[in-house]
Amino acid sequence: MIQARRYHPTNFMWFTWLLRHTYGLWLKRAYRITALNAELFRNLKPPFIVVGNHTTLLDPFIANAFIPYPVHWVASDGNMRNPIMRFLLIKLVGSIPKSKAIPDLETVNWIVEIIRRKKGVVGVYPEGQSSWNGTAMPAFPATAKLLKLLKAPVVMAKTMGGYLTKPRWSHVRRPGSVEISYSILFTPEQLRAMSAEEIDRVLNDALAFDDTAWCKSKGLRFESERGAESLELALHVCPACGGLATMHSRRTEFRCERCGFAAVYQPDGSFCLMHEDSRQGASCSGKEELQAQAQAQTQTQTQTPPICEALGFKMEAVMDSVAAWDSFQQACLKQELSRRLAEGIDEPLFQDSDVTLKQGKRIDLMKTVCRGSMALYLDRLEYRDARSKRLFSFPLSTIEGEGVLKWNFFEFYEGLNVYRTVFSDPAASGRKYASALGLLKSLRGAP
Repeated sequence: MIQARRYHPTNFMWFTWLLRHTYGLWLKRAYRITALNAELFRNLKPPFIVVGNHTTLLDPFIANAFIPYPVHWVASDGNMRNPIMRFLLIKLVGSIPKSKAIPDLETVNWIVEIIRRKKGVVGVYPEGQSSWNGTAMPAFPATAKLLKLLKAPVVMAKTMGGYLTKPRWSHVRRPGSVEISYSILFTPEQLRAMSAEEIDRVLNDALAFDDTAWCKSKGLRFESERGAESLELALHVCPACGGLATMHSRRTEFRCERCGFAAVYQPDGSFCLMHEDSRQGASCSGKEELQAQAQAQTQTQTQTPPICEALGFKMEAVMDSVAAWDSFQQACLKQELSRRLAEGIDEPLFQDSDVTLKQGKRIDLMKTVCRGSMALYLDRLEYRDARSKRLFSFPLSTIEGEGVLKWNFFEFYEGLNVYRTVFSDPAASGRKYASALGLLKSLRGAP
């Protein structure tokens, strides 16, 4: 149990002013951010709650740049395990730490205190994590219950263009355009009259977005010579041969090392197939060539149609966006896991070497427990220390709250302990483990 006295969130107006007039000004210029309806804060005074769609890891800073009050953002406690970041986020910014898998009455109590007693502002991203593919995820149902409990005005901060400007999987900023619009989503009177289910439905409708589709409708392009770099952190299944963890990026190219399938990431967030005879850079097929080119690339190696078509996904559709490719990826991974479960295959689905496993609790410092390799099986996640050969095995039934922190820290809970995997290879995807664990639990009927 965390002592509220030790970790009590505080937020100073002077520090908020300083951030807004330094980093906030830089953000506005660097990311070409335009605010719509920010004037509503002239009449709206605290207490109120800010909710938003989570397009990029920078969303809280983008929203804060136009809100003239300190905002206590609810954030993953994984961001606060470093003493410097803990002091910055909790003591200066006033962030409220939240664990993914542990019932957290302290977090709720802090939120209630800030809204009801301090008459402050609380910020929440109901999806719980920033988007990997540029589309929204369902809001946690508990958010609707919390809004109904607080009965404070709720402001929607809707961000568009943030994903393609700085995708979660990328370390490279792309010049483009970002819009953030503010609106009153719920009044106190509406929250009193609505059920939690009705609030949840309206909230999810408001959060819905497709960043790539929006940018295409605006004719926006996000140019970068390194546009595809690190894309394998998000996409790890080849649409041509179905290879798992065989995709690798280089500049704007995204290629399968198993079958040779290659695509080019475009400035509008889509893909085009790469000509095999291109020698002077990425050269793309037109839309009319997509199907034939995809089949030709795959048949050269396997003499079979692209695996995506066997699952009902046309190659042209998969190439439309990261979200479209991700939809195929989830279907392919689910089919492969179902097959392995039916056949009782006890072989690793994914494995990586040169990883570090750390253990901790909540926002306390983490300690290293293993340096070596990791492997995901159908019923367990294993780590083996390279020196001592000691095996650390986590049954699937005991793993909770699996996910990815920031760009690529794979984390999960077992009881009150949180475990973090740090990959030495910057191209090793933590998301593939989180996705597979979620699908395995669903297929096995786990709660």
